[in-house]
Amino acid sequence: MLINAKKIINPNKTTLVIIIRIQCVFLLTLILFRFIYEPFTYKPESLIYPFCCLLCGLTIWSFWSWYLLTKSLFNPYLLFFLSAFLFNGGQALLEVFHLNEDGIGTWDIIFETPPLSQDNILNTLFLVIIGLGAFHLGALISLARLKLKSSISNFQKTDLFLNSNHCYRLGWYLLCISLIPAIFVLKNTVLGVMASGYNSIYLQESATSFSATPKILADFIIPACLFLLAGSQSRSKGKFISVSVIVIYAIMRFFLGERNQAVMPLIALAWLWHNLIRPIPKTILFTIGLLLIFVIFPLVAITRNTAGQERLSLNFLLEAFSSIDNPVIASISEMGGSMLTVAYTIQIVPSDRDFQMGAEYLYALFTLVPNVFGKLHPTIARGIPNHWLTEQLNPYFASVGGSYGFSFIAEAYLNFGWIGAPIALGVIGFLFTKLTLWAEKYRDPAKMAMVASFISFFLFYARAESAMVIRPLVWYSLIPYLGVIFLGQSSFIKFTK
Repeated sequence: MLINAKKIINPNKTTLVIIIRIQCVFLLTLILFRFIYEPFTYKPESLIYPFCCLLCGLTIWSFWSWYLLTKSLFNPYLLFFLSAFLFNGGQALLEVFHLNEDGIGTWDIIFETPPLSQDNILNTLFLVIIGLGAFHLGALISLARLKLKSSISNFQKTDLFLNSNHCYRLGWYLLCISLIPAIFVLKNTVLGVMASGYNSIYLQESATSFSATPKILADFIIPACLFLLAGSQSRSKGKFISVSVIVIYAIMRFFLGERNQAVMPLIALAWLWHNLIRPIPKTILFTIGLLLIFVIFPLVAITRNTAGQERLSLNFLLEAFSSIDNPVIASISEMGGSMLTVAYTIQIVPSDRDFQMGAEYLYALFTLVPNVFGKLHPTIARGIPNHWLTEQLNPYFASVGGSYGFSFIAEAYLNFGWIGAPIALGVIGFLFTKLTLWAEKYRDPAKMAMVASFISFFLFYARAESAMVIRPLVWYSLIPYLGVIFLGQSSFIKFTK
């Protein structure tokens, strides 16, 4: 099965060049429009609805153009783009269909934040559009640089087979290391949530130095299962163990109210299974996606602050779900609320806080170094964006551990402003797509498992900052991959002796 794994399709170069040119013209036209069209400054309310339509149109174009080139809709790039659109543009989607009861930008009602001006809302939509447009352009350029061989040599096929075996071994090693700490961490979290509800997770003092070891080891549980699955094409036991552990883990996270930590491992599992084990029918993927977004997500949102045994009552869950006026609108509206982080970042920076000129990305790199001796990691002690933004908008909410999250688009603006943000987002789109294409080239199990491990954390980057994803990329993705390489070299040395 491994030898016959389907390769990524080599895109038509002529079509790709045309699409890249269209994308460049779109971005340049949008920038020129911003500077020369007077109503943008003097009558912003007249442009809010057209820009909401434009954002939705950009999303449709991005999906269609990517599918036209790759013949795939279930891949890491589009999964992240969908996440980025829903979190940073969900409110715009509702506005297009006139489903925002209180109008776009009325997050102050939900999050108790200061009201936004029409000008700020329009600028937010503009930044999200140009940010996602630049991100897609970077991905297209990465695709243009993709080079595929017409066939795989027998030597390469042997390497893929051996990598599968080494993935299987490494998966078991990591599972043995992480299973007990994961059970320990989940048990303590469940007890806290049962006693005080979802907010108790953020009221607990974060473990530091050596006391954080159980949490660090526990986070290897998902990479362990994904590497185990990548090496289990012909091993039923490995497939059963990896799928069972991830599904149980996801159920526990949903119960705790941590939707992102529940759904991302499930997406990574489905993508890896779809590419290495057996293609999953589109109807099944679509149905499960709708179930998660429009049933599970709103149900978890409305029940997660409930404490005690009620959380285990089926009648309580049914009554809670029936109390939601429109689960579809509620789910999209809540996810789209992350646009507020972009809006308030534009409002605060640079009037009250200077542009960081790349400092946020630099401090994110510092998270690669474990905090052994200090009380707080220097990056956290300095103040990551979602913390200072919450403190700026709602000091009381921040004091009790609350957070509005952040956005990778807001972070790019925070660092480089209007001019540099699209460039930074284009680079991020290029690098992320290059990583996924590198893994998908010939369905190498080790590379696929590495990318699957990364997207089990990275999809949250749509509503977070770089400090939240740099460490998972290296610790929980790259290091296990290097472990597979080490096992391969060790086996080769033993064989040649």
